[in-house]
Amino acid sequence: MIILRGIGTGPYVGVGRVKKIENDEDLLDLKGGEIVVVSRASRDMVSYLHHAGGVVTDYGGLTSHVAIVLREMKVPCIVGTGTGSKKLKEGTIVTVDGKTGNIYEGFMEREGKTDSTEVYYPATKIKVNLNIPEIAWKVAPWADGVGSIRIENSIIRTGKHPQVLLEEGRLSKVIAESVRLIADAFHPKPVWFRTFDIATDELKRLEGGNIEPEEHNPLLGLRGIHKDLKNPEILKAEFEAISELLSEGYDNLGVKIPLVRDVSEYREAKKIMGEAGIRPHRDLPVGASIETPSAVFTLDEFIKEGVDFVTLGMSDLAMCSLAVDRRGVKVAKHFNLTHQSVLKMIEMVIKKCNQNHIETCICGHAGSDPAIVKWLVEAGINSVSTNPDQILKIRKIVTITEKTMIRKGFAKLK
Repeated sequence: MIILRGIGTGPYVGVGRVKKIENDEDLLDLKGGEIVVVSRASRDMVSYLHHAGGVVTDYGGLTSHVAIVLREMKVPCIVGTGTGSKKLKEGTIVTVDGKTGNIYEGFMEREGKTDSTEVYYPATKIKVNLNIPEIAWKVAPWADGVGSIRIENSIIRTGKHPQVLLEEGRLSKVIAESVRLIADAFHPKPVWFRTFDIATDELKRLEGGNIEPEEHNPLLGLRGIHKDLKNPEILKAEFEAISELLSEGYDNLGVKIPLVRDVSEYREAKKIMGEAGIRPHRDLPVGASIETPSAVFTLDEFIKEGVDFVTLGMSDLAMCSLAVDRRGVKVAKHFNLTHQSVLKMIEMVIKKCNQNHIETCICGHAGSDPAIVKWLVEAGINSVSTNPDQILKIRKIVTITEKTMIRKGFAKLK
């Protein structure tokens, strides 16, 4: 019997006893295999959840960082139930179906089809987004590179705010160690490092997190490159980690600047990169993550400034365009990645980049959505960066899409 519904974040199913998390001490009591129920899951909780039988939250959306990381860990997760922490009773056995978003009373078996293990090799590059460096060796043979190293989780696993690590002289070391694992596994395939993009509410629980401001809507607040530029020493430490790896001979690295609102932010970030001993565009490729309408409509200025590649963040672009908090349960129905305004902006970016021979890559949740990926390939995107567990599936979808486009092209010539 279905007792609750939410938003499923992946294909995994878990069964276990409900364990409610109301404070940090409850996290320490987790033994493994429990169905963890929490009102809001923050990124710093992830290190406690990798042995969970499943995770259920009241709030959050499909594109939240916790949902993405748990999917990478193959932990069943359902977000946005609204009342899960109140309705699910401590100690009861439930089944969490991460595909349907259904939570069942007791143990329920679910039959599912397994994907074909046949590997397809489309012309469009199929890359991967990585939150967990340790799994890089498992996925590297199947991907054409890394579209986004999300280093934030390596920082949060230390339990310390980046400022504390900086003051301890450890920030660059922590970053370099994680990126080195990925660059090693994928060499000589390209690996793009994304500078920090951590919302303030995800840092508050860390040691030293009390320096973060109170924000009612952190996703539209102090984050992305704007946040790092307010503390350039942290950004410089990030670049120093990359500089160290370059000096060690890693020649497959690239850097992308996230959530740029204006070319001035991109320019200032490159200036700090230079202070860390990196020559942008010469020592390594540098790109911008286009996630705001302002960046879309000033793309010419980025191209003039110099950009080696562009990644597209459809989740943030949709949030900014539609004025909808993508983690908000009450406004979730208005969050639409395929809204015409979003698609038109994406088309504009892809077309202009293709005209200027600049590689475009979709990252984030959209790179794992078959319908969106099909549309992006038809729109002319150069590469797709998807979740680790979706690489083979997306390879097949892209191959079929490309073949269909070729057949249609031949049909027009007849």
